[in-house]
Amino acid sequence: MYGVIRHELTIVLDVAIGLVFTYLILSLIASEFQELLATVLQWRAKHLKDSIEILLAGGVGTKEEQRVKDLVGRLYDDPLLKNVNQEAKGVVARGFRRISKALFVGNREGAFGPGLATGPSYISPETFATSLIERLGISQLVDKLTEVRVEKFARRIIGSYNINEQGQIEIPSDETFKADWEKGNIRVVAEKAFKQNLNLDQNFLLLVEDYDQIVKTFKAGQLSIEASIARLGEELDNYIVACENPQFQDTDLSLFVRRLRSFKTSIFGENNERAILSGGLKPSLTEIAELVNQGSTTYKEVIDAYQKVSQDAEPIDARVKATIASQVDSYNAEYNAKLVEYNQSAQALTTFDDLPREQQQIILSNALGELTLDERQLYEDYQAYRQIKGGLDKVPESVKESIGILARRAQTRVRKAENELNQLQEEVAVWFDRSMARTSGVYKRNAKGVAILIGLSIAAATNSDTFHIFNRLSSDDSLRRLVTERAAALPLTAPDNPRLDAQLETLKNQTDAVLKDIAFPISWSPNNLNRQLGCQAVSVVEQNPQQDDVSQLQRQWVNLYKSCLNEQAVTDAPIPFQVAQIILSRPLGFLRMISGWALSGIAIAMGAPFWFDLLGKLVNVRNSGNKPKPTPEQSPPT
Repeated sequence: MYGVIRHELTIVLDVAIGLVFTYLILSLIASEFQELLATVLQWRAKHLKDSIEILLAGGVGTKEEQRVKDLVGRLYDDPLLKNVNQEAKGVVARGFRRISKALFVGNREGAFGPGLATGPSYISPETFATSLIERLGISQLVDKLTEVRVEKFARRIIGSYNINEQGQIEIPSDETFKADWEKGNIRVVAEKAFKQNLNLDQNFLLLVEDYDQIVKTFKAGQLSIEASIARLGEELDNYIVACENPQFQDTDLSLFVRRLRSFKTSIFGENNERAILSGGLKPSLTEIAELVNQGSTTYKEVIDAYQKVSQDAEPIDARVKATIASQVDSYNAEYNAKLVEYNQSAQALTTFDDLPREQQQIILSNALGELTLDERQLYEDYQAYRQIKGGLDKVPESVKESIGILARRAQTRVRKAENELNQLQEEVAVWFDRSMARTSGVYKRNAKGVAILIGLSIAAATNSDTFHIFNRLSSDDSLRRLVTERAAALPLTAPDNPRLDAQLETLKNQTDAVLKDIAFPISWSPNNLNRQLGCQAVSVVEQNPQQDDVSQLQRQWVNLYKSCLNEQAVTDAPIPFQVAQIILSRPLGFLRMISGWALSGIAIAMGAPFWFDLLGKLVNVRNSGNKPKPTPEQSPPT
């Protein structure tokens, strides 16, 4: 009794192993086909781009859809994202891309931004956050706002001044002081202590020159804000020390010095921390969020500085453009002269943008080389302001609102002033990461739907009927044993690489070696159709050496036609029409075939790694179930 039950269980396990092994083979085919489709059609890259657009737009079908697409296009043109957008090199890869561009509209230029036909399939949250902050111009805005405030901070101490054509400092007198000029705290303190005009004080003029040089050095990026504030404090200390030597005729000099020391402590603090924190030199996260809102006072603070710069920079900009135009004309003349020298037609490169990038850099560098250092700094500030303003004009309102919310959330986590912009980037990265986690779930659901469609298609195309496969495996002992042996020959150890494509490649290599000599009960063969549709047994076709394989196959189809319809039936119709006629005559059998395809299609959609893992468990159960033979020591005594 025990042996009978054990034999039946072994048959059940063998049939299960055969079904799982069959599903594994078909799943490998489906997985490779799906990977090919995903690669050719760029499903992952397009899904990622669409998800970013939905994230920035705040939903689907918003009014700012086009502005969001333009912003995403600028993001994909960012150097950081370009670095993760790797394309295969070589003649074959380029030829394949040309074919895909011709066949699929979504693979053509502009699909992922201006001039971009491909996009990355994955973007790290840190890269996205950095690129978004840069493309919105927030980093530049923070830098410019900090420069404006440092300059105002210096003017608040020393007052307004002019620089004449000789590069000398000119401080306006009280009679010529304009309404928009600031007198400066030192001049105010001097007026309260004693009636003294500091315009003639050489120490004060030296302080103004030092402050002007420190501000210029900071704006040129050669000094950090901490170092700049420290130097401003040091120069003020030097001025106070210099004032202790009697230079004024007024007897209240000591009062002036004492008030200067008190003023210096109140504005700088003990270690200059008060100037940065209380002075607002570095914008808070709330102000950073307001920078992208063109109606905010913080943004207006930057724009006011831009308007002041533009008054002096526009003539410089006109000079640079004239110099560039002249050099472009010279370049075109030289280029066309070389073409004529080689008997080629002349080509007019009429604009600066038409020139090669290297030549553009050379011409621009030559044009800027004709400017003084102050003029060049003013020109670069003017171009930076223009770029910031032009970029902010294109920022969707939904993005501004999202940045504001993230900035307020980051504000509660900031402890040090220098970490504010970094904290905002971290909040943007977390925002993107959480959104992409939800997007990944959507992509997996869509991929599962595609996998089911592919599985059903493969099941129908290969005539993989689960019911028929089960019947063949359960009734054919030799087939069952052969499939079980081949399945057990697989190295049933799950691949260590977590990447799906690596797993599939490993599984494919492992199964290719064990597929020899196995005739799976699938395919549109006469023998399979005869069993599936429940026709009478097909007469065995005797092997005739004088007939080729095609003639043998034709005889099999003729016998199938006769057994399923009529013993005397004869037809010259093509084989597909014969199959259709046979199916129409056997609707119940065909319905069972469709049901078997559906089961196979769903099983195929489960994926090759799933069936590989299940196959290993079944084989282990079968092998561990064998009763070991007793050793001589364990044999019962006779």
